[in-house]
Amino acid sequence: MGQANDPLHRQRGYVWLPHFDPEKEQATLRIILGGLATAVYGALAWSAPTPAAIASFHALALYLIYGVASCLIISRMQRQSNLRLAFTTVADQALLAVVLGVGGALTLPMLWAVFLFLIGAGGRYGKRALALSCGTALVGIVALSILQPWWMINRSAALGIGLSVLGASVYLAVLVGRLGSANRDLALKAGTDPLTGLSNRYMLEQTIGRAVTAISTGQEGATALLLIDLDGFKEVNDTYGHEVGDVVLQTFAALLAGRVRITDTVARLGGDEFVVLARHVTGSHAVQTVANGVHAVLAEMTSVQDRVVNVSASIGACLISPDLSPGYRDIAVLMRAADRAMYRAKGLGKGQTEFAQGADFET
Repeated sequence: MGQANDPLHRQRGYVWLPHFDPEKEQATLRIILGGLATAVYGALAWSAPTPAAIASFHALALYLIYGVASCLIISRMQRQSNLRLAFTTVADQALLAVVLGVGGALTLPMLWAVFLFLIGAGGRYGKRALALSCGTALVGIVALSILQPWWMINRSAALGIGLSVLGASVYLAVLVGRLGSANRDLALKAGTDPLTGLSNRYMLEQTIGRAVTAISTGQEGATALLLIDLDGFKEVNDTYGHEVGDVVLQTFAALLAGRVRITDTVARLGGDEFVVLARHVTGSHAVQTVANGVHAVLAEMTSVQDRVVNVSASIGACLISPDLSPGYRDIAVLMRAADRAMYRAKGLGKGQTEFAQGADFET
């Protein structure tokens, strides 16, 4: 079996980068750009109050209100929502079609926003959002060429704009695919321990953070953090040298990663310290089973490169459950608690497991 070490957080095909809120950024741009366009057409409607100018101002004011409302909703409901994303992607292009429809030739300068929305959808969320934005824009252009007088007269221009939207979307889809692949490669390298190929400390912290969030919001049950320190590893280094020591670490990492469930994460903190983050555990008994599996891996690893090795593990286990106090769910607090439990285990002798207790979480 393997481990789930995805460097990007995914929800039904959309990509959400860690520490990045694309919806909030998009909503802010709606307010800024919508406000500027509303001000320009408001000034035009005041200086030359034609029906087209007044209608354009009202339509843009409606878009600005929508932008403010979307920003407030995203700020209050911070949990990412693919349904909300799909709605706003369609609404951006649909409301722009309304602006182009009520203003006719007067609002043709707003055509730049069609391509801005395409770039924003593809660049922030990937190919699915880009396809949705493109489809909505094309439907809007077809509706304009059927219902709006200026667009009816200039259907060849409408055809050209529609083909431009389609061509730009295809090209953007290719670029998004290439950039997405490059970003995944970079994220994987940044989050990988070069010696063992496991997750490193940075990626582990990202994974713990997502697990804690899922537990806090009721999406998951308990997760176990097992901090592993190898007993006897220093003797291996002293006896056989660092090259053999590196092979011991690589062998242990490969055996451990192959033993855990696909939902679990194995990481190397550095030196001879490893972590197993076991998701969806049912209690202390299940955590002990995971720890026993770690001990079993080391018991089977009696030789490396035809050299006898005697390595065991001291394990500090920390159960992260919905019952755990919110103040104890901080990553640094959890790691400290597991570390203290690990040192207690080391004090009991080789190959021991200790669980973090209440005092271990205190500063």
